[in-house]
Amino acid sequence: MSAPLKNDRFLRALLRQPVDETPVWMMRQAGRYLPEYRATRQRAGSFMDLCRNPELACEVTLQPLDRYALDAAILFSDILTVPDAMGLGLSFTQGEGPRFDRPITTLRDIEALAAPDPEVELGYVMDAVRLIRRQLDGRVPLIGFSGSPWTLVTYMVEGGGSKDFGKVKGLMFDQPKAMHRLLTVVATAVRDYLNAQIRAGAQAVMLFDTWGGVLTPTDYRDFSLRYMHEVVSGLIREHDGRTVPVILYTKGGGAWLEAQATTGADALGIDWTLDLSEARARVGDKVALQGNMDPCVLYASDDRVRLEVAKVLESFGHGEGHVFNLGHGIHQHIDPDRVSTFIDSVHELSRPYHAGRT
Repeated sequence: MSAPLKNDRFLRALLRQPVDETPVWMMRQAGRYLPEYRATRQRAGSFMDLCRNPELACEVTLQPLDRYALDAAILFSDILTVPDAMGLGLSFTQGEGPRFDRPITTLRDIEALAAPDPEVELGYVMDAVRLIRRQLDGRVPLIGFSGSPWTLVTYMVEGGGSKDFGKVKGLMFDQPKAMHRLLTVVATAVRDYLNAQIRAGAQAVMLFDTWGGVLTPTDYRDFSLRYMHEVVSGLIREHDGRTVPVILYTKGGGAWLEAQATTGADALGIDWTLDLSEARARVGDKVALQGNMDPCVLYASDDRVRLEVAKVLESFGHGEGHVFNLGHGIHQHIDPDRVSTFIDSVHELSRPYHAGRT
C-alpha cells in the first residue's frame, strides 16, 4: 500500500475540486538551471546515462522539491526514450540536441516498427518511477509523461530537431496512409508506455504535443489530435484507489482548445500566447487549465515576477480547475532564487481566489 498523499491539491485542481491555494509546478523543473542538477548530470557522464540510471533519475526528480514548495514532482526522463526503444538509436550531441542514427526514411522502415514492451526496453523508466514514489513517501503526487504521437514521429522522420519540418510534412502530404500507419504504431507505444508508468506509480500523466502547433487546423485534427485522443481513450484512469488525471498540452495550440477538450483529457496545458480568461470562456467547465506564464518573466526582478503571477491568477479568476505553470519549460539560465519568488507568489497570491471554497 502506497503512502497517503500529504499534499494532493495538484490532483484536486486537475479534477476541478476545491483547493486552498492554486497548485504550481514547472515544466522542466528538474533541469540545467539548478546547480545540483548540473553536478548530478556530470556524475552520470551523459544525458542518456542520467535518464537510464533510476537512482540518478530519482535524485534529480527530487532536487527541485528540496528547494521549492512545489505541488507535484515530474518524472525525470525524455520524450524520445520511446523511439529510442523502437530501435532508432538516440544520441545527444552538445550544442546540437537529439539525433537518431536510424531515422524513418522508407515505407519498409515503418513496416518494421513495433511498439516496445515498456517493462523491458523501457524498464529503467519504470524502475525510476517506482523508486521516486518510494522516496517521495506521499509528499506530493508524481507526474508521468510522454511525447504525443505526432511529436515523436516528427523527430523519428526528421532524424532530430527541425526548423521547417520538411521531411515529416513531406511524408504526411505525399504518403498520408504511410503516415497514419506510423502514427498508429507510435500511439500504441505511447499508450502502453503511459499505462506502465501509471502501474508503476505515476499519479497523473501528461502528453507533450510540442510540434502540433506547426500543423494546419485540418492536419492538426487528422495527424495530431486524433492520435492523442486514441492514447487518452486507452489509458488507465483509476489506480491505487484514485483517479489518474490526464493533461494534454499542444504548444501553439490555442486555436484548437474546444477540440482538445473533447479528447477525454482532464486538463489542457496553455502556452503564454492565450489569456487564461479567454481559454476558460471557451472550454467552460469541461476541463481544468494548466499554465501559463511566459518563462522569460523569470529573467525579471522579483517585483515583476510577482506582478506577472498576479496577472495570470486574475486572468483565470475565482473557482476551481487551475494549475499554475509556465507556458513552456523553464530556461537553463534562470536564477534559481527567482524561482523561489515565483513559487511562493503563486501560493500567497492565490489564496483569496479560493477563500471559503475548501
